[in-house]
Amino acid sequence: MSRLLRLAAWAAMAAAAPCAAQEASPPRGNWFQEHVRLAGEASASMSTTEASAEGWFNYSDYENSTVRSLRLSLVGEVTFSERVALITEVRTLQFERPEAYALYVRIRPWVSQALDIHVGRIPPTFGSFPRRLYVADNPLIGMPLAFQYLTSNRADAVPASADELVSMRARGWRSDFSIGNPAEGPGLPIANALRWDSGLQVRWQRDPVTVYGAVTQGTIGDPRLSDDNGGPQLSARVVVAPHPIIALGASVADGPYLARGLAAQLPGPGGLRSHRQQAVGGDVELSRDRWLVRGEVVWNRWNQPAFDGASVRDLDALGSMLEMKYRLWPGLYAAGRVERLAFSDVATSLGPRAWDAPVTRLEVGGGWAVRRQLLLKAVWQRNRREGGRVRASDLGAVQVVTWF
Repeated sequence: MSRLLRLAAWAAMAAAAPCAAQEASPPRGNWFQEHVRLAGEASASMSTTEASAEGWFNYSDYENSTVRSLRLSLVGEVTFSERVALITEVRTLQFERPEAYALYVRIRPWVSQALDIHVGRIPPTFGSFPRRLYVADNPLIGMPLAFQYLTSNRADAVPASADELVSMRARGWRSDFSIGNPAEGPGLPIANALRWDSGLQVRWQRDPVTVYGAVTQGTIGDPRLSDDNGGPQLSARVVVAPHPIIALGASVADGPYLARGLAAQLPGPGGLRSHRQQAVGGDVELSRDRWLVRGEVVWNRWNQPAFDGASVRDLDALGSMLEMKYRLWPGLYAAGRVERLAFSDVATSLGPRAWDAPVTRLEVGGGWAVRRQLLLKAVWQRNRREGGRVRASDLGAVQVVTWF
């Protein structure tokens, strides 16, 4: 009951936040008004099942379920000149300690050219979904599997054999291996949409093409504030929008992902930099009349150390999703998303087996804009997994989102 009261109080404060922020605006014409822009968002999600009962299908590396969460965020931009600005987003989940989700300097060397340089904790370069900053940009409540679902593979611990690897199938929320960090811990998603990486990003646009390139400390599956293996990740993305109704995107990323603590235990002379995460993605967005259709495919490979003869074991994963949104009438829409996350086979003592348990997900629902800055969502989600102790989950979830 205390949790429900806490949620109700939070929702009331969140609904009032836009009005309060407008009333507190500084007088027009001062430096703050001219150079500082603020935006905020608050969301609360509740599902019909406890996290343990749903088998952690929606578990994230923050050790929270994405369909049972409280999230507050404040986005700020301070413009020092036409060429230099500071952008940040401070976020808190479950009322825990706030964290700088984004913090970077944007530099525009030439005002007449659409060329930006971002330095700091920068926006994602890989993929389409991670670049949707706000909860309101997601027509549903869950997140695509490729950008949220935790595999059993870890950066700080590795198995001694393929048999040990497959024994952790469907245990990405709390896997453990015999080499490296002995403690149980969450595995890696293919691409983490809940954390941003640190490094340098260049963005260039000339219609209808936008190009991104980045050098970062971590990888797309394990974004980091500081380096942990001495090797940077290189990533790039190209978006082509030949017509207002269509946008096509392609992304690539490559970088070492294992933590420094494993260096002394790796077989062979390759070292940390020879064990990499490599990914290629493609996406499309179509919008016409009342329809918005998005599709995205991500192929990923982790080079995992192999201690049973070979020097490297390739762990491949393929994530795909199709999402549709239809506006029924102003303020009301219906949406759906179908997904699949599949894994390659590895050779075990029992024959070839997928190194992690394949997952499918169907999520359908809709949203209602009660007023301009207040959105209510409701969804039903069906999860099925080909392995693990919990193989199925059906849940309903609701979410309230407000922003200013």
